[in-house]
Amino acid sequence: MRGLLIAAMLLTSACNSLLPIKSDLSQSGFKTPSQWAQEKVSTSAPQPWLADFEAPLLAAVVREAVGKNFDLRAVAARLQVARAQADIVGADQGLQLGATGAASRRGAPTGRGRLTENSFDASLSAAWEADIWGTLSNRTRAAVLDADASAEDLAAARLSLAASVTRAWFDAVESRLQVELARHTAQNFRENLQIVEQAYRRGLGSALDVRLERANVAGAEAQLAARRVTNDATLRILEVLLGRYPRAELELAVKLPMLSRQVPAGLPAEMLGRRPDIRAAALRLAASNERFNAARKNRLPNISLSGAGGFSSNELRNLLDFNSLLWNIAANLTAPIFQGGRLSAARELARSESAVALNDYAQVVLVAFREVETALAAEELLNSQEQALRSEARELDAAVDLALKRYRSGLIDLITWLEARRRAFQAHSAVLAIQNQRLQNRVALYLALGGEFAPAIGVAANANAKTTQPSPHPGKQP
Repeated sequence: MRGLLIAAMLLTSACNSLLPIKSDLSQSGFKTPSQWAQEKVSTSAPQPWLADFEAPLLAAVVREAVGKNFDLRAVAARLQVARAQADIVGADQGLQLGATGAASRRGAPTGRGRLTENSFDASLSAAWEADIWGTLSNRTRAAVLDADASAEDLAAARLSLAASVTRAWFDAVESRLQVELARHTAQNFRENLQIVEQAYRRGLGSALDVRLERANVAGAEAQLAARRVTNDATLRILEVLLGRYPRAELELAVKLPMLSRQVPAGLPAEMLGRRPDIRAAALRLAASNERFNAARKNRLPNISLSGAGGFSSNELRNLLDFNSLLWNIAANLTAPIFQGGRLSAARELARSESAVALNDYAQVVLVAFREVETALAAEELLNSQEQALRSEARELDAAVDLALKRYRSGLIDLITWLEARRRAFQAHSAVLAIQNQRLQNRVALYLALGGEFAPAIGVAANANAKTTQPSPHPGKQP
């Protein structure tokens, strides 16, 4: 099972410089595809994913969200925290210098009276730990890798925010169009009620027809109110993503965009190597292995050098005199002997954390494959569904016109006309919903791929410049 997961992490051999785990795919039961199984043929040129929707207002809204969203600001602040922590850990490898100065005055009784003394001291101290076993280097690299992972978290948060804003934008536009359709439906029902009432007065209809149509008008009014509630909620959700106060006043596009571009054929599976969440998981796996390597060495002795020099005098004017000079140089060798199992437990903790990071990384990659394959499969299916729903809506519109003519001529009863009309409005609502769903799925595909269809140049080469190559089995290291 472990070999299966590790194989999934590799994606393809082209992104080995990004992914820190090495494995022989020929010895694994997992076959990483070179192309997506559900991919469809396309001849369209790749474009940045926001431009794919041809919605200038949407692009402006996404830019606003990236600049003002509070969750994104929090992620950026956590990156600064991680970088500061890396600097703190890295400082242990350098020379430590300190300066002290002191002045005191004391008095004490003696046999001859009272003695008063002054004391002035100034010194400079230095300490340095020799990183013979590389323990400090392991800890420093782990902290740097954690900071790099936080940087990838920020990139992932930006991408996720852009996707969330885009999805919320499409939801808001669809909900407004649904409100307009519901308003048109209610108005149509009110007008039709007049037709039914006229037929009743002429003796061509019944009281039942009138009451059924009045019920339809009331139902349409209730549906309009429900659509307005949904539209209000979607607008406020979108405004919060933008960092605005939720006033439900955001300007929207007048219609949903059409997907004029198809998914390009031949998308390489290694494009997943640019996904920030995968890169962050890879970096954290490498960091956990560095910490395990440091924990393996916790029984080895430490060698440190320290020195101090300064001046001490009873008179301030003689403080810098050469005869007041004091100095000290020392070499220290320390090694743990018995700590009640603390060192063994620390090593086991590091081993377990590395195993957690390995499995987390495997799960992230496996989920990424699933997300891409699902979105690719849905592309063609949703397109077919939309075409069928549009055809249904056209046929039902024609059926409604024909039913109305026949009802006025007394050739059919009211129920047939009402059913045709109800189905027609439902079909138009379904067309709006499926159009939004196709847009949502395209956003999901961009999110799953980590960006637009064109792979970024040099992503694999520059992905992990600071990442060391950890062992896939840290527990088996000597």
